[in-house]
Amino acid sequence: MNENIILIGAGLGQMQTNCYIAGNRQTKEALVFDPGDEGYRVMEMLEKEGLELTAVLLTHGHFDHVMALPYLQELKPGLPVYLHEDEEDVLRDPSLNLTSMFGEPVSMDADHLVKDGQVLDLLDTEIHCIHVPGHTKGGVCYYFKEQGWLIAGDSLFRQSIGRTDFPTGDTDALLSGIREKLFVLPDETEVYPGHMNSTTIGFEKRTNPFLMQP
Repeated sequence: MNENIILIGAGLGQMQTNCYIAGNRQTKEALVFDPGDEGYRVMEMLEKEGLELTAVLLTHGHFDHVMALPYLQELKPGLPVYLHEDEEDVLRDPSLNLTSMFGEPVSMDADHLVKDGQVLDLLDTEIHCIHVPGHTKGGVCYYFKEQGWLIAGDSLFRQSIGRTDFPTGDTDALLSGIREKLFVLPDETEVYPGHMNSTTIGFEKRTNPFLMQP
């Protein structure tokens, strides 16, 4: 296993959305997952670890996961942004990304649209893209197979799931996606959700009230 790969996180913004930074201590490259707000704090975390931002990966397009993106793009012109292909219009449309509900409408774009099952070769490791629609239609989880980490966004929480009452939400699709695509991962997989504390796949299979089989 590449022991140079690290993962740190912090809750950002009014919704305390978990932003994660994966970095390679050897190459100094870093990926930021879901920069929800307070872009200066994202940069402070990078600087503290001696890392250089090389790309942003979004689990979905909701405002509380993306509001620091323009700040980071201004600091890093040409910064690559990754998003699932089904989520492109969610990120772009203020009525879908919810910025029109919670403040000034904002439209954003991603320049790398990933597909379900695609493997990204970043940080000298492989990151698997797992499409789990339901919270939004293009929700995607990022699985670091070698490290046993899952950046889950708002698909799976500790003993809960993402809400499905926003535009493009679908409860049945979310439950099916979690069971069929996430619960097949090793039980020891560490799950890093978009809000609240981390968990494991095995713990959720045993205790998540939304997903326990009757």
